[in-house]
Amino acid sequence: MKEIVRMGITLAIICAVAAGALAYTNQVTSAIIEQRIIDETIAELRQLFPDLEDFEEKEVDGRSGIVATDASGNVVGVLAEGRTEGYAGTIRFNLGVNAAGEIVGLSIIQHSETAGLGSKITEEAFRNQFIGLSAGDDFDVDNISGATVSTRAMESGVEKELGEIMVRFMGAEAPAAPSLSLSDVADGTYTGTASGFNADITVEVTVADGKITAITVVEQDDTPDRFASAEEQVISQILENQTVQVDAASGATVSSEGIMNAVLNALSQ
Repeated sequence: MKEIVRMGITLAIICAVAAGALAYTNQVTSAIIEQRIIDETIAELRQLFPDLEDFEEKEVDGRSGIVATDASGNVVGVLAEGRTEGYAGTIRFNLGVNAAGEIVGLSIIQHSETAGLGSKITEEAFRNQFIGLSAGDDFDVDNISGATVSTRAMESGVEKELGEIMVRFMGAEAPAAPSLSLSDVADGTYTGTASGFNADITVEVTVADGKITAITVVEQDDTPDRFASAEEQVISQILENQTVQVDAASGATVSSEGIMNAVLNALSQ
């Protein structure tokens, strides 16, 4: 009996020591990893913004960004993380924008795109196509052969993140949301088109007694499961709220916005 008790106590001591050692190792390792991330971030900021003297991480309307300033305290640029839905999942990327509103850096943080195809979004030749672009420019870059979805995802994602950076951290005015008065729309069925994820989305919209009564997607070529989610959520919200400004379906932002814009296009004619 005593032997069993002694073995139990010994085992407990060993476990306690091992747990303590693991906790200490994890603490030290975490500190090292955190410092490495900070060092890499500073190095990236200095490369993107040569006049960098100081930087501060800020959060505006739930969006975080690192704002770089010069010796006089003037903003020289912003580095922020953007996300977009690719072919196989979410693509995370860092976008650097200088004080003039031009893209000066684009790096891929994480992705699940197909090796040898969509994964080419990480290659410098592809990423460099975005360098120098600013709000209002054409974000139609060269397509990656066999990876149209990944290409379009980066085009829309980078353009959207640039807009977010300009509004939240650079003081630019947010673009006015398109407005529409249904009272100005005569009863009838209208056809509208707007850009989707892979191709144009065409819809038919029926108006009766000053209300949108039906929306039918006539043509689209977006990713089937994601478009189905966007179609169900967006159309039901438009019919319920009688407005084209509704929430996008999670994981199908571009398709959702395409449906909204197509409906707006139909009713604006």
